Amino acid sequence: MAADIFAGAQASATLGASQSAQPEVSKWFFLRYALAYIGTFTALITPVVMTLAVRIEAIDPVNKGANLGIVLGLGALAALIANPLFGMLSDRTTSRFGRRRPWMVGGVLLGLISLLIIAQSSSIAVIALFWCITQGALNAALSALIAVVADQVPEHQRARVSAIAGMSTNIGMLVGTAIVAMVGTGGTAMFLWPTLFGVAMVLLFCLINDDKAVQPAVREKISAAAVLKSFWVNPVKFPDYGWAWLSRFLVFYGTSTLLAYQVYVLIDMFAVAPEAIPGMMLLSTIITAVSVVIFASIAGWYSDRTGKRKIFVFIAAVVFAIGLTVLVSTGTLTGFFIGIAIQAAGFGVYLSIDQALVVDVLPNRETEAAKNLGVMNIANAVPQTLAPAIAPIILMVGGQGNYTLLFIVAAIVTFGGALAILPVKGAK
Repeated sequence: MAADIFAGAQASATLGASQSAQPEVSKWFFLRYALAYIGTFTALITPVVMTLAVRIEAIDPVNKGANLGIVLGLGALAALIANPLFGMLSDRTTSRFGRRRPWMVGGVLLGLISLLIIAQSSSIAVIALFWCITQGALNAALSALIAVVADQVPEHQRARVSAIAGMSTNIGMLVGTAIVAMVGTGGTAMFLWPTLFGVAMVLLFCLINDDKAVQPAVREKISAAAVLKSFWVNPVKFPDYGWAWLSRFLVFYGTSTLLAYQVYVLIDMFAVAPEAIPGMMLLSTIITAVSVVIFASIAGWYSDRTGKRKIFVFIAAVVFAIGLTVLVSTGTLTGFFIGIAIQAAGFGVYLSIDQALVVDVLPNRETEAAKNLGVMNIANAVPQTLAPAIAPIILMVGGQGNYTLLFIVAAIVTFGGALAILPVKGAK
């Protein structure tokens, strides 16, 4: 493997030139890509939205909120580093198995091993360590999977692929919570089976997908400067990319708050018993998945047809912010689930269009696609660290457990994400 992670500029340029006139991808590709995306997020999101919270509460119920924030925050920091770093390595990989496939396969297998260790551990420190490894491994797989869009999908089909990715994220959440609802929240099973599903879907995609090997014209060692550069795209030189990055950062602050604290909102704000959490989370994810699939499908198709991106992203972020406010403001479980449906509609449209908009304005698409998409995904990862770090401070305002204020702050930040997309000029 070490001999395969080098590639020269000429090799990258040759690959980019060969892909300058990309043929249309088939419906079969859409299906395989969706299954791989669903699988990856089933493995990655299920611990974030449920199983880590359940495991941590079982170990230390008194300090569960702070401990969950620490574990998720450290894991998000690992994801922040891993996504652009492994994206850069993926761009430079010259393995005969392709430049994306080794990272996808290796990532999901290492993620499986790490999650099994978490399932057996009763130490918060060990859980935090191996959650960081899990995040790094699965984000290595994810960065390669996302780069397949820039490699193989022509511009006029990208919003549909982005819509698939957006739907797949929430379908993965639904699949994970459904599996946990079936196997229960005790022991290893709640970590094992969602991850095995993810491994199977990624392996299926990798076996069938045509990930062409790159023959390096020049082999060049990866320097420390190149590694540092992998975390940076100049927003002054590429302002559209910078505004898109900021918009995603602000919107994902909102979704990071929801994902991290939905279980504890149900327990502490709505008095749901811990043993009833899998059922409640399954209902929440069914509502989310249905809403996301409907609105993402419509928005992705219409965006490709009209060529418009910005207006969809703006409206989606506003609707998402409204949903965050509604789910904690009514004081009833019915209102909570209505808010879940509203935010899911907005987030579904956002996910279906935002990735297409990003690829449209992506700098150096032919030679640094995975690296620059990895830098964009820092905007996903940083809020996962920031939101849990800030949340305990907000929750203490006016007494313990101020979830209403927590989600109103998240809604305001998300609305800022809607405003940040307006200055983008390279997309309609």
